[in-house]
Amino acid sequence: MKWKNRTADERKNHIDGFVAVTPTMTRALDVLKRCYRSHGGGHQASCSFLLGETGVGKTTVANEFLEEVRAEHMGVLMDGKNLQVQDQEAYPHDMSVTLERPNHGLIRPVLKIGVAKKITYKQLFAQTLMAIGVNVAKATRFTEMMSIMRQQVKEQQIRMIIFDECQHIADSSMTRDPYEAADVFKVLMKEVRVQIACVGLPYATDLLLGNRQLETLKKEQMTMRPFQPDFSDESELMTFLKVLSSDLPFDRAQSIHTASVAVRLHLASDGYVSGIVMMVAEAARIAIEEDIAIIDLNLLGEAYRRKHDVPDHENPFLVPKIDPEGFKALKAERRGEKVQEARRNRATRRRKVLVLKRKGGSK
Repeated sequence: MKWKNRTADERKNHIDGFVAVTPTMTRALDVLKRCYRSHGGGHQASCSFLLGETGVGKTTVANEFLEEVRAEHMGVLMDGKNLQVQDQEAYPHDMSVTLERPNHGLIRPVLKIGVAKKITYKQLFAQTLMAIGVNVAKATRFTEMMSIMRQQVKEQQIRMIIFDECQHIADSSMTRDPYEAADVFKVLMKEVRVQIACVGLPYATDLLLGNRQLETLKKEQMTMRPFQPDFSDESELMTFLKVLSSDLPFDRAQSIHTASVAVRLHLASDGYVSGIVMMVAEAARIAIEEDIAIIDLNLLGEAYRRKHDVPDHENPFLVPKIDPEGFKALKAERRGEKVQEARRNRATRRRKVLVLKRKGGSK
């Protein structure tokens, strides 16, 4: 069926579901697969680190991994019946692989847990138990929590836990050892024998500095980086743009993978996958709403303007001839100005709060 015969909502939904797995993402996916498949391979488990700045595709990789594990389990016979995927609302697909084994209960081969800020050892352990469906009271002793964990890991056949935003442990400003919470990983690997994947910003590995035993349990580490400004036909960036271009919901061939467009997309996004996808997706939505057959620089320029609210001469898609170094310098200058303005605004708000407190206290 041609795209022109589908509704606008159908076409927009197709855009939202786009996943283009780059070679870097494939390597990152392999890191998680190797971690998962190492389960049960020794007297204790191991951990792997998947690192990178926000927007390089770490979340996409983790979610793709969950989907692959889910597909691997579908159709598997247990007790003479197929495993059944549980309800999406109760068990979101981006947080766990949750299936029901006939006459047994839930099976969760993989979980993904978001690490909260300033979290303690006991809080992280309790959060992990909550993710597997067990709420514990604050007064619950650690020995009890450990016993519950062992039992549930066995019953739910948990092989691997992905801890997302692990840098929050390293960010902790607690007066006690800020890496104390990382001991949860060590306990899960050594005593419960669950594989661990730590996903986070590049400095997430700082949590290893105060935890030598955890360092010895680390098996693999990979850092994902933005696309390099390589506009040759076979580069990773251009390959990605070709896939993205071919998947857009239009009947006419799109040309966002030309060098001229690619240079501008790279400058607009700093090479981050999420930035490129968001820019192209917004331009595609505009095209669908206005019944335009092809995405051009004007549509990309409108998408950039909506996001950044800049004049045309600062819009990389609307200037006739782009000067990469000049644009980078201008972008850095504008960013610096916004940072300074934000600091001044915060200082002004603080002064106002102090004045109000003084007035309140004088009454």
